[in-house]
Amino acid sequence: MKHFIISILTITSLTVNAQSILMPSKNSFEKKWIKSTSYQMKWYTVNDSAKHEIGIVTTQIVKANKQLIVVTQVNMKNMNTPWTDSTVANLKTLKPIRHTSHNFQRDIILNFGKTITGYYNDKTNHNRTIVNDKPKNGYFDSNLYPFLVCWLPLENDYKQNISIYDFNPSRGNGIIKASIKNVSSGSYQTEKNGIRNVWVVWVSNEIVQNKNSSSTYFIDKENRNLWKQEIEVNGRKMMMKLVE
Repeated sequence: MKHFIISILTITSLTVNAQSILMPSKNSFEKKWIKSTSYQMKWYTVNDSAKHEIGIVTTQIVKANKQLIVVTQVNMKNMNTPWTDSTVANLKTLKPIRHTSHNFQRDIILNFGKTITGYYNDKTNHNRTIVNDKPKNGYFDSNLYPFLVCWLPLENDYKQNISIYDFNPSRGNGIIKASIKNVSSGSYQTEKNGIRNVWVVWVSNEIVQNKNSSSTYFIDKENRNLWKQEIEVNGRKMMMKLVE
């Protein structure tokens, strides 16, 4: 899927300085927001005021054996095979351990350590790229980064760069950047839970190569549930909405 949605200086503690960059550490997020849970979001394309449902994304988050496991499965309409992404990270620091991704276009297996090993199998052109990478600085798994946004110490005008790893054979560099550009207070009208006070978080990232990509998250202030995510890639608009 997705990835819905990632540079490198050096920092091991949380800061709101937009010139710093966030990397995994015990202080890089607020642990109280992480909980084992599962939920679904409907995925839409958006054209002016009209939206068209194209799939459902199911997410499962599990805290187990000092690890955090996140699995997302995307069931697209008119496709028989789901897209599945999973990430395993250290629960205390969110340092990545393993990443897997499978869909009709490609398969990815990444094992994280001092050296990142694995492969990228492009099913379209039948190319298989062996991964053997030694990044100099820390990073979060790109599959975990959208969830990490919900676990940060959000407040009005909060800004933060985030170092993430997203392997792409054509890019030649796995470490890229996501940037929280702005956070503001807002309200969100749910379907079954009334009006909720939310953080409206605007994030840009470098995942989609050579294209302008950004997301706006509507995150519940009380429990950090993600109610809605608006996505724009090179002028194309999409939306994810929580199934209540």
